[in-house]
Amino acid sequence: MDAEELTDLPEIELIDGLEFPKMSPRRRHSLLQAALAAMLREWAAGRGSVGTEWRFRASGEPGRENSYVPDVAFVAHERLDALSEDDAEEPPFAPDVTVEVRSPGDRDRTVRRKVERYLQYGAKLVLDVRPELRTIVASDPRGENTFGEGDVFAHEALEGLRFPLAAFFAEADVRRRT
Repeated sequence: MDAEELTDLPEIELIDGLEFPKMSPRRRHSLLQAALAAMLREWAAGRGSVGTEWRFRASGEPGRENSYVPDVAFVAHERLDALSEDDAEEPPFAPDVTVEVRSPGDRDRTVRRKVERYLQYGAKLVLDVRPELRTIVASDPRGENTFGEGDVFAHEALEGLRFPLAAFFAEADVRRRT
């Protein structure tokens, strides 16, 4: 395999021991991911670390391990400070806040299972961003809430962070220069 072929290989995530290739993002996916990462990074100042495409390894029984690469992740300083330097590179738990931006090939069942595992392994909030529907489904240990294009996003796990979904999704709309 040559270098070009290697760079085109997808990241592999494990869900209950089964391999799933991470979907290749497209323009809209990339722009929404970057926008959320920027908002979370500003919100997280002094609270913790925000990263994109950061691998997390959640334990499971042998043969049912979980290894995820969320689009955006936030982990509080307290949780990271308790880890060795090596473990902080690939934490053995789910992020406090996880963002998954849907790609066209993502399957509902697969994303649902990832959300369940994130919550099982310590996430306080999982955001399932659905560009085609222009919605964000916010899941926490108590349930889920769907925010639509006319709503303003806010959640207690991200106290003080608020943004209108219409403006958020408009950032990724195709614009043509005239």
